[in-house]
Amino acid sequence: MKCLVTGGAGFIGSHIVDRLLVEGNKVVVYDNLSTGKEEFVKHHFGDRNFKLVIADLKDVNMLNETMKEINFVYHLAAHADVRSGLNDHLIDHEQNLEMTQNVLEAMCKNGVKNIMFSSTSSVYGDATIHPTPETYPFEPTSLYGATKAACESYIRTYASYYGMRSYIFRFVSFTGERYTHGIVFDVLKKLKNNSTGLELYSDGTPRKSSLYVKDGVEAIFKVIAESNDQFNLYNIGHDEVTTVEKIVDWIIEAGGYKNVNKNWLGKTSNWKGDNEFVHLANDKLKSIGWKLTMSIEDGIKKTAKYILDNVTL
Repeated sequence: MKCLVTGGAGFIGSHIVDRLLVEGNKVVVYDNLSTGKEEFVKHHFGDRNFKLVIADLKDVNMLNETMKEINFVYHLAAHADVRSGLNDHLIDHEQNLEMTQNVLEAMCKNGVKNIMFSSTSSVYGDATIHPTPETYPFEPTSLYGATKAACESYIRTYASYYGMRSYIFRFVSFTGERYTHGIVFDVLKKLKNNSTGLELYSDGTPRKSSLYVKDGVEAIFKVIAESNDQFNLYNIGHDEVTTVEKIVDWIIEAGGYKNVNKNWLGKTSNWKGDNEFVHLANDKLKSIGWKLTMSIEDGIKKTAKYILDNVTL
């Protein structure tokens, strides 16, 4: 197939590109490189089945032109800084919802019938059922989560209108190679500036789940291979859950730091929109044969080592 990957030069998107090319597909990456990086896909530059289009999704003429002859859209481009929505009330709406509609319109105009969309555990907000199943209602506590929920609804409606097949995946945080932002980055930056004193938000007790990126990508491709339903909705998470304090300890250990004094600022320091307990149910994924290969701890440590070896902090 000929596939378009929006955000294909980003952390998760570039791993999807790798997999699509290995499986013999033609791939067009569409990315404005605001957070994505050419270095994540440069190993494909000599591949005749690969093309990089550096453009923004708000450029509807370029998007429509690029969408010609596409069979399958993997839509990962998004504004992913959850915290910034508190002060900028438009950025999630513009970069998530409006750009998703641009993608759907371009698909309609070009007769493209398949879309994969990267949603988020944030659509559940502070869920009261754990692990949280796909049937739990939308209760987002951030504009990021709210716009992702709205994107899901737009995709389902367009799919209903125009006979598209949709694959929506609600992710926990992913870890691994090409990781670009999040707690592992934040802690390592602080440790570089002060290796003995570490100031940290919250009290360390929030419980989180995360997943190694290659396990997540395998889940995506497993669902697409196994399901022919018109509407497909799956959580992608880990069976394990851990505390923020343990995550910080694993980062410190992976970095080889000793005698670090952790200064937790307390519950009142939590940023608005953060969710205290994130743990998604994986029953649907397991029912089609998907299996985990890496623990949360190993994923965190692998990510920390990748950053220390490859990134200037």
